[in-house]
Amino acid sequence: MFWYFLRNKLYFFFRTFFKRLQVKNADRIRVSNPMLVTMNHPNSFMDTIAISAALFYPRTYYMARGDAFKPGLITFILKAIGIVPIYRLRDGGGHSSVKKNLDSFKVVFDLLNKRKKIIVLAEGISLLERRLQPIQKGTAKMAFSYLEQGGLDDLKILPIGVTYSTPSKFRGDVYYQIGEPILVKDFYEEYVKQPAQAILQLTDLIEERMKPLVPTLMDKENDVVIEQLQPIVKKQYIAEHQLNYNNLEHQQQYWEYIIAKLNNLTEKQAEKMASFRKQVADYTEQLHQLKLRDHLIYNATNNKNNLSFLHFIILIIGFPFYAIGKTLNFIPYYYGKRIADKTCKDIEFHAAVNFGAGTFIWMVTFLLELLLIGLITKSVCVLLMYAFIKAACGRIGLSFSVFKKKMLGSLRLNKIKKTDAYLFNNLQQQRAQIVNFINQ
Repeated sequence: MFWYFLRNKLYFFFRTFFKRLQVKNADRIRVSNPMLVTMNHPNSFMDTIAISAALFYPRTYYMARGDAFKPGLITFILKAIGIVPIYRLRDGGGHSSVKKNLDSFKVVFDLLNKRKKIIVLAEGISLLERRLQPIQKGTAKMAFSYLEQGGLDDLKILPIGVTYSTPSKFRGDVYYQIGEPILVKDFYEEYVKQPAQAILQLTDLIEERMKPLVPTLMDKENDVVIEQLQPIVKKQYIAEHQLNYNNLEHQQQYWEYIIAKLNNLTEKQAEKMASFRKQVADYTEQLHQLKLRDHLIYNATNNKNNLSFLHFIILIIGFPFYAIGKTLNFIPYYYGKRIADKTCKDIEFHAAVNFGAGTFIWMVTFLLELLLIGLITKSVCVLLMYAFIKAACGRIGLSFSVFKKKMLGSLRLNKIKKTDAYLFNNLQQQRAQIVNFINQ
């Protein structure tokens, strides 16, 4: 019951924190089979919890590190929302903690007997990288153990790949791609004869099914440049291939393209890649110092007008709504990020803490605001009006903030074009060289 209450409440906040959430092949999880759902794990708690907002149904359960289960309220909440602890020697719990896994497996097997879906983070580690980590054998072992104890023979393993546009930042995109399911009983006969061989065979198949879902950047030297290239190449690639930028499946095509490009260039032109990475870094830093975005340079190069009379009208009309929305929602936005910045040593936890802290602060401040306004006005109509204004102006403010940045950036670029033609032409040349190197 608590999980459904929490899911319904958090649905709104996930749709605010993320700009877009999308699931491909959702019908593959909306079946009656019991399932172990294997997912890559770049962004800590976000990976498993956000899919509840993206799917909405069916309910998914999760397996998480046992050291997160501290005595008291935390453990109660984690178990109430369907998180099952899994203990590992490398997490420092010792052999006594690992023995607790027997209880955890019993919980998982009972859920599977009820035809539930259990998410298993099959890489065994959370790393904020654009690559699939080696799949561990634990999922295969658990699946065979379940059948061995008389479990339902239609158990399936379902691979899911998750891709973020900007994993640790507010208003990014998250895309879940569900792959082809694996019927475990097809391997059980081999498991009875040769357990180790069958476990390895099933694990290899899980990894094989997950690889197409998680475009993998082979060389870690490219981890930074691929993020710097995103604002330079993505929109241009989508426009040139007549794709829809708001469709995350189309954005996934970009990720597959750019990762394949970088892998190929690194393999065949390793020496040039070193200078290319520096060139992209210098261009990105220069834009940052000038407070410009790459799309402004792209539009100017293609003679697209970034400013019009209509843009100024929208700026004037929309600004009051933006100011109200930002003022009324500033505290959770600011302090959520601040708490994440101060407490998260690992970048993998930043988004989850930012989301969790910001959501909690928003709900508390909203209740306090309603209480204060209610005591002062004693009017239900005023309370409803305030709630509507806070939510509506907040949503308008999110879109207007992006529009405002584009407008101010366009004004700065126009000033540069008039006062420093050499700098403007240099930015265009740098951009052209970067795109030409990628397209070669």
